[in-house]
Amino acid sequence: MASGLAGLCNKLVQLLQTAPRGALSITGILGLALLLGRAPPSSTAPAVAASRHTAPASSPAPSASPAPRASAGASATPLGRAVAAQLAGAKRVTLSLPGVLLAESSPAQLQESASVRPEALEAVREMARVSDVYLVAHVEDDVGEAVVAGALEAAGLLGGGPGQVAPHHVLCCSTLDGKVPIVRQLDPDLHVDGHVVSVDELKRFLPRLLLVREDAGSGGGGSGNVGVAPSLRAFFGA
Repeated sequence: MASGLAGLCNKLVQLLQTAPRGALSITGILGLALLLGRAPPSSTAPAVAASRHTAPASSPAPSASPAPRASAGASATPLGRAVAAQLAGAKRVTLSLPGVLLAESSPAQLQESASVRPEALEAVREMARVSDVYLVAHVEDDVGEAVVAGALEAAGLLGGGPGQVAPHHVLCCSTLDGKVPIVRQLDPDLHVDGHVVSVDELKRFLPRLLLVREDAGSGGGGSGNVGVAPSLRAFFGA
């Protein structure tokens, strides 16, 4: 390429020497030769242009929302059939842990320990097979929350398998009054509680409630949309 430009310059010089005076513009011809000598090869231009206009990488597609937990279906045991019959049509159930699934009934007790009632645990497992179950606990602070979570994990209740409750479905509140808005926000088809005050607050907003209290008697009871039973297992009659 360089030898070609040199030959072109020589021809231009010869042309200027033999051309009549004034016939050619010396400045214009020499300027043209200079430009031809300095110009970069034209073949590189497309590559430069392409590098400047490279299309940006497409943004990754947003991840899909997790699908709702599928019902595992009732077990073939008498308790499983009883739970399925009682919860027929109940897609979501909320259950207050103290005094129902846990033997302890106060936040102060849950600061020290949390004891899972075996007969209630079996019932909750069956409930989780047919409905979306949320567990609520009134605790004083993070210590109480850790005690409750540890007891549920030790009992094998938390997880993603049949008869288990999703770990993020365990909710804690620091006041008894705080339980009411949590349950109302979840809007369950059935709420189970061991505190009469909470049941009284919620019965205006929910279609069905169960109050678990040991002095209810074997026959249970209740009125309107509130049922009463001495235990969770007794409520299912199995």
